[in-house]
Amino acid sequence: MQTIIYDVDGTLLSTESMYMHSLQKTLAELGQPKTYEEVYQTFGLPSLEALKFLNISDAQTVQLKWQSHYHDFWEEVDLFDGVSTMLQTLAHQYDLGIVTSNTAAEFNDHADAFDINRYFKTFVFAGMTPRMKPYGDPIELAINNLSASPETTIYIGDSVHDMYAAHAAGVEFGLAAWGVRDQSKFADAEYRFASPMELAQKFSN
Repeated sequence: MQTIIYDVDGTLLSTESMYMHSLQKTLAELGQPKTYEEVYQTFGLPSLEALKFLNISDAQTVQLKWQSHYHDFWEEVDLFDGVSTMLQTLAHQYDLGIVTSNTAAEFNDHADAFDINRYFKTFVFAGMTPRMKPYGDPIELAINNLSASPETTIYIGDSVHDMYAAHAAGVEFGLAAWGVRDQSKFADAEYRFASPMELAQKFSN
């Protein structure tokens, strides 16, 4: 393995609660309340696709309203335990990259506070490729940016969209199981990691 590419939400950052509570607040204000379990079905999708999945009309306007509520729940976001140590360990041995369904603005709002950007050599955000996850395009772009090859790359994520994107790009998929409630859908994952440190130990030379 020479290249490790990471998803962000649910993989590096514990953002589920922030995204889901802000979405619930938005939909309640629009008179379309949803339970946590209903909105959770969209976790890991780009925000516009999440709203379309929920059959929300005027999705672009609602997206902006949803994003305006992120900071109402900012205190609920944190790095998963062990992420900083994992990145510090592996950045000395591998080229690390980010492929996320966040826009650049969304990512910078969240990740800047945790001082992890320095570990990565490429960042692929929503809108940088014609198609987003679950297609392989964003991972393929990251591989190209790193002058890497699919055969020596692994993508680490926490959703089935991440797994599908990895396999579409011809790379192995590692499940960040520390951010996953239901692992039953990941039979095709090449790896499962219970913690960031287990991942670091697996690939540390």
